[in-house]
Amino acid sequence: MLEGSKVVLRPPREGDRAVLHALRNDASLQSQLMVLPRANSTARVDEWLARMLGDPACAFFVIAAVKSDEALGFVQITHMDFVHGTGDLGICMAENGRGGGHAAEALALIEGYVGGIFNLRKIQLQVLAANARAIRFYEKSGFQAVGTLRRHFYLLRSYHDVAIFEKFLA
Repeated sequence: MLEGSKVVLRPPREGDRAVLHALRNDASLQSQLMVLPRANSTARVDEWLARMLGDPACAFFVIAAVKSDEALGFVQITHMDFVHGTGDLGICMAENGRGGGHAAEALALIEGYVGGIFNLRKIQLQVLAANARAIRFYEKSGFQAVGTLRRHFYLLRSYHDVAIFEKFLA
């Protein structure tokens, strides 16, 4: 468990299932995360969690509020490459966790964790180039744009550009 002043990064608990299920079934949110939206039963969400938690090249945490322990979202570093010291960031916040600095603190906590425990030196991410709010967040968090995949992601009958960002960890 990793604790900050606003959030705790912890393993998922039974009580988190409703929040994770809602996040995995929010079609608009899933589209913004470049996941093709589809209906996810509770069993499918459980299978997804089992895959994330069972993957040795993945660090997955529920983001929970310090005071209430309420799940606010999740953060993950996937595809960790232990030779080259890299991994891919994914972060997803529920509506009640957005805008209060929770994601920024969760990001700082997971960066310290994967840097210190797994010796990662760099994390990267892909984001829809039109997702201005996410891009501002990543830039404010120290990520730098390193490229664009043109007309790369298919969504709503058209192809969209995808921005590639990276951050070297301290």
